[in-house]
Amino acid sequence: MNFVALTRDEDPSEVLAMMRALYVEDPASFPVDQGRFPHTIEFLLADPSRGSVIVFTQERVTCGYAILIPYWSNEFGGTMLFVDEVFVVPEARNRGIAHRFFEFLAETRPFDPVAIALEVTPGNLRAQSLYHSIGFHPRRNATLIRRLPARSAAAE
Repeated sequence: MNFVALTRDEDPSEVLAMMRALYVEDPASFPVDQGRFPHTIEFLLADPSRGSVIVFTQERVTCGYAILIPYWSNEFGGTMLFVDEVFVVPEARNRGIAHRFFEFLAETRPFDPVAIALEVTPGNLRAQSLYHSIGFHPRRNATLIRRLPARSAAAE
């Protein structure tokens, strides 16, 4: 199993397809503009200090991806590595790929984090079970989101 950062030299179409599949399978709590997915990839490729897209491959077959976003946490006293998305294609599940990916993160420590964070939808019990089994614990605090209106072209 290989976990490698996507580069500008690679075609992102498989990752984009997996991104769309993730939101079909496990919808977000608000509408997601899938037309913005290519922008996410371009943004992270243009400024790798802001995050990365990791592609999971086995014998040259793409079987998953993750988006990693680092940020500083005063509470934890260092960089948090937020796993913004993680997805394994259905035909590659139940092979320990996600488990190995989190072992890879713990061993390689991309962005030199002091902790790893992620979100999981309440109904995704399978993912919750995996995350609990590898040492993730729910926080007491709830995450609240406030969407801001899009900036007007005149404001930019």
